[in-house]
Amino acid sequence: MLRNSMVLFFIVVLTGCGSMKPQDFAQKQPRFDVFDYFEGESRAWGIFEDRFGKLRRQFTVDITGTIENDVLTLDERFLYDDGEKDQRVWTIRKTGDHSYQGQADDIIGDAIGSQYGNALNWSYDMDLKVGDGSWRVSFDDWMFLQPDGVLVNRARVKKWGFEIGEVTLFFTKPQPAVQAAE
Repeated sequence: MLRNSMVLFFIVVLTGCGSMKPQDFAQKQPRFDVFDYFEGESRAWGIFEDRFGKLRRQFTVDITGTIENDVLTLDERFLYDDGEKDQRVWTIRKTGDHSYQGQADDIIGDAIGSQYGNALNWSYDMDLKVGDGSWRVSFDDWMFLQPDGVLVNRARVKKWGFEIGEVTLFFTKPQPAVQAAE
């Protein structure tokens, strides 16, 4: 009897815990408009932790977003704490009321995005530079817009279906300069 109860418990735990869906955030505010948020200049600060929670890298990203012909282009300039620099250029298209499609040189195929309320979820495969080579990894990438224009980004990184780490970023937009009263 106890054995059957334990088996049932583990089945419920394994199958009953559904993952988050973007639709879960449909009523959350502030509403995240990807094109509006990323048009112009923004900056992010990020970390990469391995699957054991050990901090492996820290970095900043300066981003310039331009919109032309309904395509958002993000020019991302990375500066890592060890002095390494990198660049990624994304092109993003809105493909439906809640859907996006993105491409970049190191992304395999298309990144598929779904946005509701304050949340956006991207799924994509990427050739991640590791030393002198690269690893093909999968990203489950979530962005959540917070009050005051702060964007929180958490991405789980997997290889062969096993989580190898997590990327966490915080984005902000520059605040307009306040003119002194004359």
